Amino acid sequence: MNLFRTLSSAALICLTAAGLTSCLTPPDYPDEPEIEFKSLTKIYVPSTGGQLAADTLLFAIDFKDGDGDLGLSDEDITNAPFNTTTGGPNNRGYQYNYFIQPFKKNASSGVFEPFIAPGGEPGEYDGRYPRLDGDNGEDAKPAPLRGTLRYKLPLFLDGFVFSPGDVFRFEISIMDRELHQSNKVTTSEVTLGQ
Repeated sequence: MNLFRTLSSAALICLTAAGLTSCLTPPDYPDEPEIEFKSLTKIYVPSTGGQLAADTLLFAIDFKDGDGDLGLSDEDITNAPFNTTTGGPNNRGYQYNYFIQPFKKNASSGVFEPFIAPGGEPGEYDGRYPRLDGDNGEDAKPAPLRGTLRYKLPLFLDGFVFSPGDVFRFEISIMDRELHQSNKVTTSEVTLGQ
């Protein structure tokens, strides 16, 4: 008799759990990625043994995407449109999906202005993050994704491009595989070399 009660109690618990999980609905996010600035951390490495001093900037942004098509694999960038070298938000092609535009604070006016490295172009700090859906094939079922995307950007304090005491903030956006670009977020400011 005790065995029957134990089995029926276990069956009731299993049915209740199954009923609860079938009631859960996935979150309703738009198909275009949405991001929020979370943090900007700096790690300073002083000059030693002939090596330049450097700052490594660690960006963290929270993201939401309704169909989960975030990130590019090594295979993705061998195919169109991701193998192009023109087009995209900064006209550098679609092999990039993480866009960083630095803004440098003008020391005399205190105003942040778009920063372009000597001989460079805007957006040269763009990068790529891998697929976040855990699947490298085209058969992945669309599903909402939410999380934190972390990105590392090393800057050498050579006095030519970046110098100790320079104050920057950054404008960031991301793109999904359907070429939907997210909103843009602005980071907090950071002083280099300190």
